[in-house]
Amino acid sequence: MNDIAGSATRESFVLLSQDPFFDVVVDLVAGYLASAFVDPADCEVSGWTLTCLPATGRSAEQQRLFTLALGPVEVLYIERYTEEGRTVDYRTVLTTSTSALVQQTGSSLDELSMRFPLLKFNPCDNVATGGDAVVIDWFLSDEGADEQFFALPLDETTIGPLAERLAGGGAGPYEEYHNRWFAQHILDVVTEG
Repeated sequence: MNDIAGSATRESFVLLSQDPFFDVVVDLVAGYLASAFVDPADCEVSGWTLTCLPATGRSAEQQRLFTLALGPVEVLYIERYTEEGRTVDYRTVLTTSTSALVQQTGSSLDELSMRFPLLKFNPCDNVATGGDAVVIDWFLSDEGADEQFFALPLDETTIGPLAERLAGGGAGPYEEYHNRWFAQHILDVVTEG
């Protein structure tokens, strides 16, 4: 099975759905899309794409569970880390608007780094963001990191401005990797929510 077919297949969705972290994955992706778009179904593929168990960065000890991209920018993904076949950690990576996050929190990125020491705040270097995006990442094994992450205003006020900038640029390079089964599952959750 090649990488393109692998991340876009029903089989990869079924495998992902068996991961113990699947419900968290679904909640994060659904929340991001609901914050980014009034109706995510209207711009599936044209504005956002979702892969399932892509080959990106895959090794014997690490596998990305999914990648959500808005246009040409990967804005949300989770990596699973294993040792001797057992899951030992998960890393969450989310991209949002820097200016909106600073405005909503009243803190600079340096101040946010000090207030939330278990989170990493790094500027996104993808030119499509126009220099207004920050990548926030954290590991589940860092006790309290999840609480710090969910204390941030990661909603339509901070994700929306980035989505407006990126989704208008089209599907970007990820259209052929889009997993329609996973996307439909997410859209069902968004609709029910």
